[in-house]
Amino acid sequence: MTGAELLVECLALHGVKVVFGMPGGHTASVYDALYHRPSIRHLLVRNEHAGAFMADGYARATGTPGVCLVAAGPGLANCVTGLGVAYSDSVPLLILSGQMPRAALGIPRGYYHEMDALKVTAALTRWNATVGSADDIPGHVARAFEAMTAGRPRPVHLEFPVDVLKEKTSARPQKAAPSSPAPVDVRAVEEAAECLDRARRPLILAGGGVVAAEACPALLEVAEILRAPVLTTPMGKGCIADDHPLAGGMTFNRITSDLTHMREHLSRLPELADAVLAVGCRFSQLATGNWEMPLPPDLIQIDVDEQELGRNYPVRVALHAHARRALEVLVESLRSRGADTASRDWPSILRSLPRPERWRISGLDLVPILRRVLERDAIVACDITRLYYMMLANFPTYAPRTFLHPSGFISMGYGLPGALGAKAAFPDRTVLAVAGDGGFLMTCQELACAVQERLHVVAVVVNDRCLSAMKGIQNRSFGGRHIAVDLVNPDFVKLAEAYGALGLRVHREEEFEPALRRAFSTDRPAVIEVVAPETAV
Repeated sequence: MTGAELLVECLALHGVKVVFGMPGGHTASVYDALYHRPSIRHLLVRNEHAGAFMADGYARATGTPGVCLVAAGPGLANCVTGLGVAYSDSVPLLILSGQMPRAALGIPRGYYHEMDALKVTAALTRWNATVGSADDIPGHVARAFEAMTAGRPRPVHLEFPVDVLKEKTSARPQKAAPSSPAPVDVRAVEEAAECLDRARRPLILAGGGVVAAEACPALLEVAEILRAPVLTTPMGKGCIADDHPLAGGMTFNRITSDLTHMREHLSRLPELADAVLAVGCRFSQLATGNWEMPLPPDLIQIDVDEQELGRNYPVRVALHAHARRALEVLVESLRSRGADTASRDWPSILRSLPRPERWRISGLDLVPILRRVLERDAIVACDITRLYYMMLANFPTYAPRTFLHPSGFISMGYGLPGALGAKAAFPDRTVLAVAGDGGFLMTCQELACAVQERLHVVAVVVNDRCLSAMKGIQNRSFGGRHIAVDLVNPDFVKLAEAYGALGLRVHREEEFEPALRRAFSTDRPAVIEVVAPETAV
């Protein structure tokens, strides 16, 4: 085989079913190999920036690595934002890029797309490498899959010199070695169990590590033994169904545009708890409201990344372990103790807590309508917009991997391509993209990909004619002096129709549900422009 053919066979061996990308001169041989491997579907993106987001959305929705194939130089550079999103949110993303011939590496001579790509991606990947020969391809691909999925998931970048891809080899694909999680410290688990057993108001704080470790059932079992409410971070959303009696909601009910003065918007559960079990939670700025969230001294933290233990809050018990394995051992320990849940204080406290007023766009209460129309297993991919944060706080979610969003890197432009990646993974499920006008315009060209690839997603675009978060900061902190925040937008309905999608526009709340139902009943992608009132910001 050629190196390119071997690369494609290695991807197939590792279960890759979809590749997102755009061809370039250095990767043309890989595309020819994909032509002869119809079991791997290739989706042609219009910008590699969006291609990385699509692969990220695929990975979040499935729990398996997303793959993006790009050209050397500018193609790879366009993926940097996507790598940042995946690295920040612990997503297994594989970027494969072409490169100049081996003899030209490290010697600037003026080749097309000349760039030291490994230096560019080093800070945003767990591992990156140049594949030095066709014989090395199986080992490098296997190591890439090991690096992406062992412990805390993280992105990886591999680059392939053009002559390596054309080189003949007798090497054959090899499978990545299965990861072996470190043994659970039983003594630390017993200490955690004792701490939780004696608490009258134990609380569970669930983060993205619970979802990544497929630990949601074990977490729920711990919660039910303790009769402890489960509060989720933004990345943990969906790890407990929001209609479960122990679902405590999100750590906040709304946010300020710069995450200052957040105390009044935070959940009251952490300040009322006398012990907290935090699982797969790194206590980020967003999750804790700029670290204004109070926590009791009896804090137990379980995390697969040892560096996160005690980083932002002091802990009573630190447990470096795979979340599912640690929770399964904790279940055994709690059951052996016969925990007395009758003495818990939570039932009366939870009944007495006032319900916060639901956050909404002025004149447009869209979140309940979205929940009423969407199926329980529908997937929502959100861009950075106020409606996203409203949904993060108040949109009921019933399963993990159904609410996708760039929580840590906060990158605009994610919504539409993230939804397309999820739809490529689950073509029979309902997939919704949510975006503001500013974010949508960053990647709206992917409507062409959606139409061409028959990815029938619906995009809800809130048009408030500005960069609303920045305008809010200027209103709050700079006396309402506005600069570089007001937008002159296209006609979004005509824009959608120009790509071959359905375009709809609503001005009033009562128009939204009929438009949403019509969009989902059509056989093509759709854009619903929601025109926000002038007073919305």
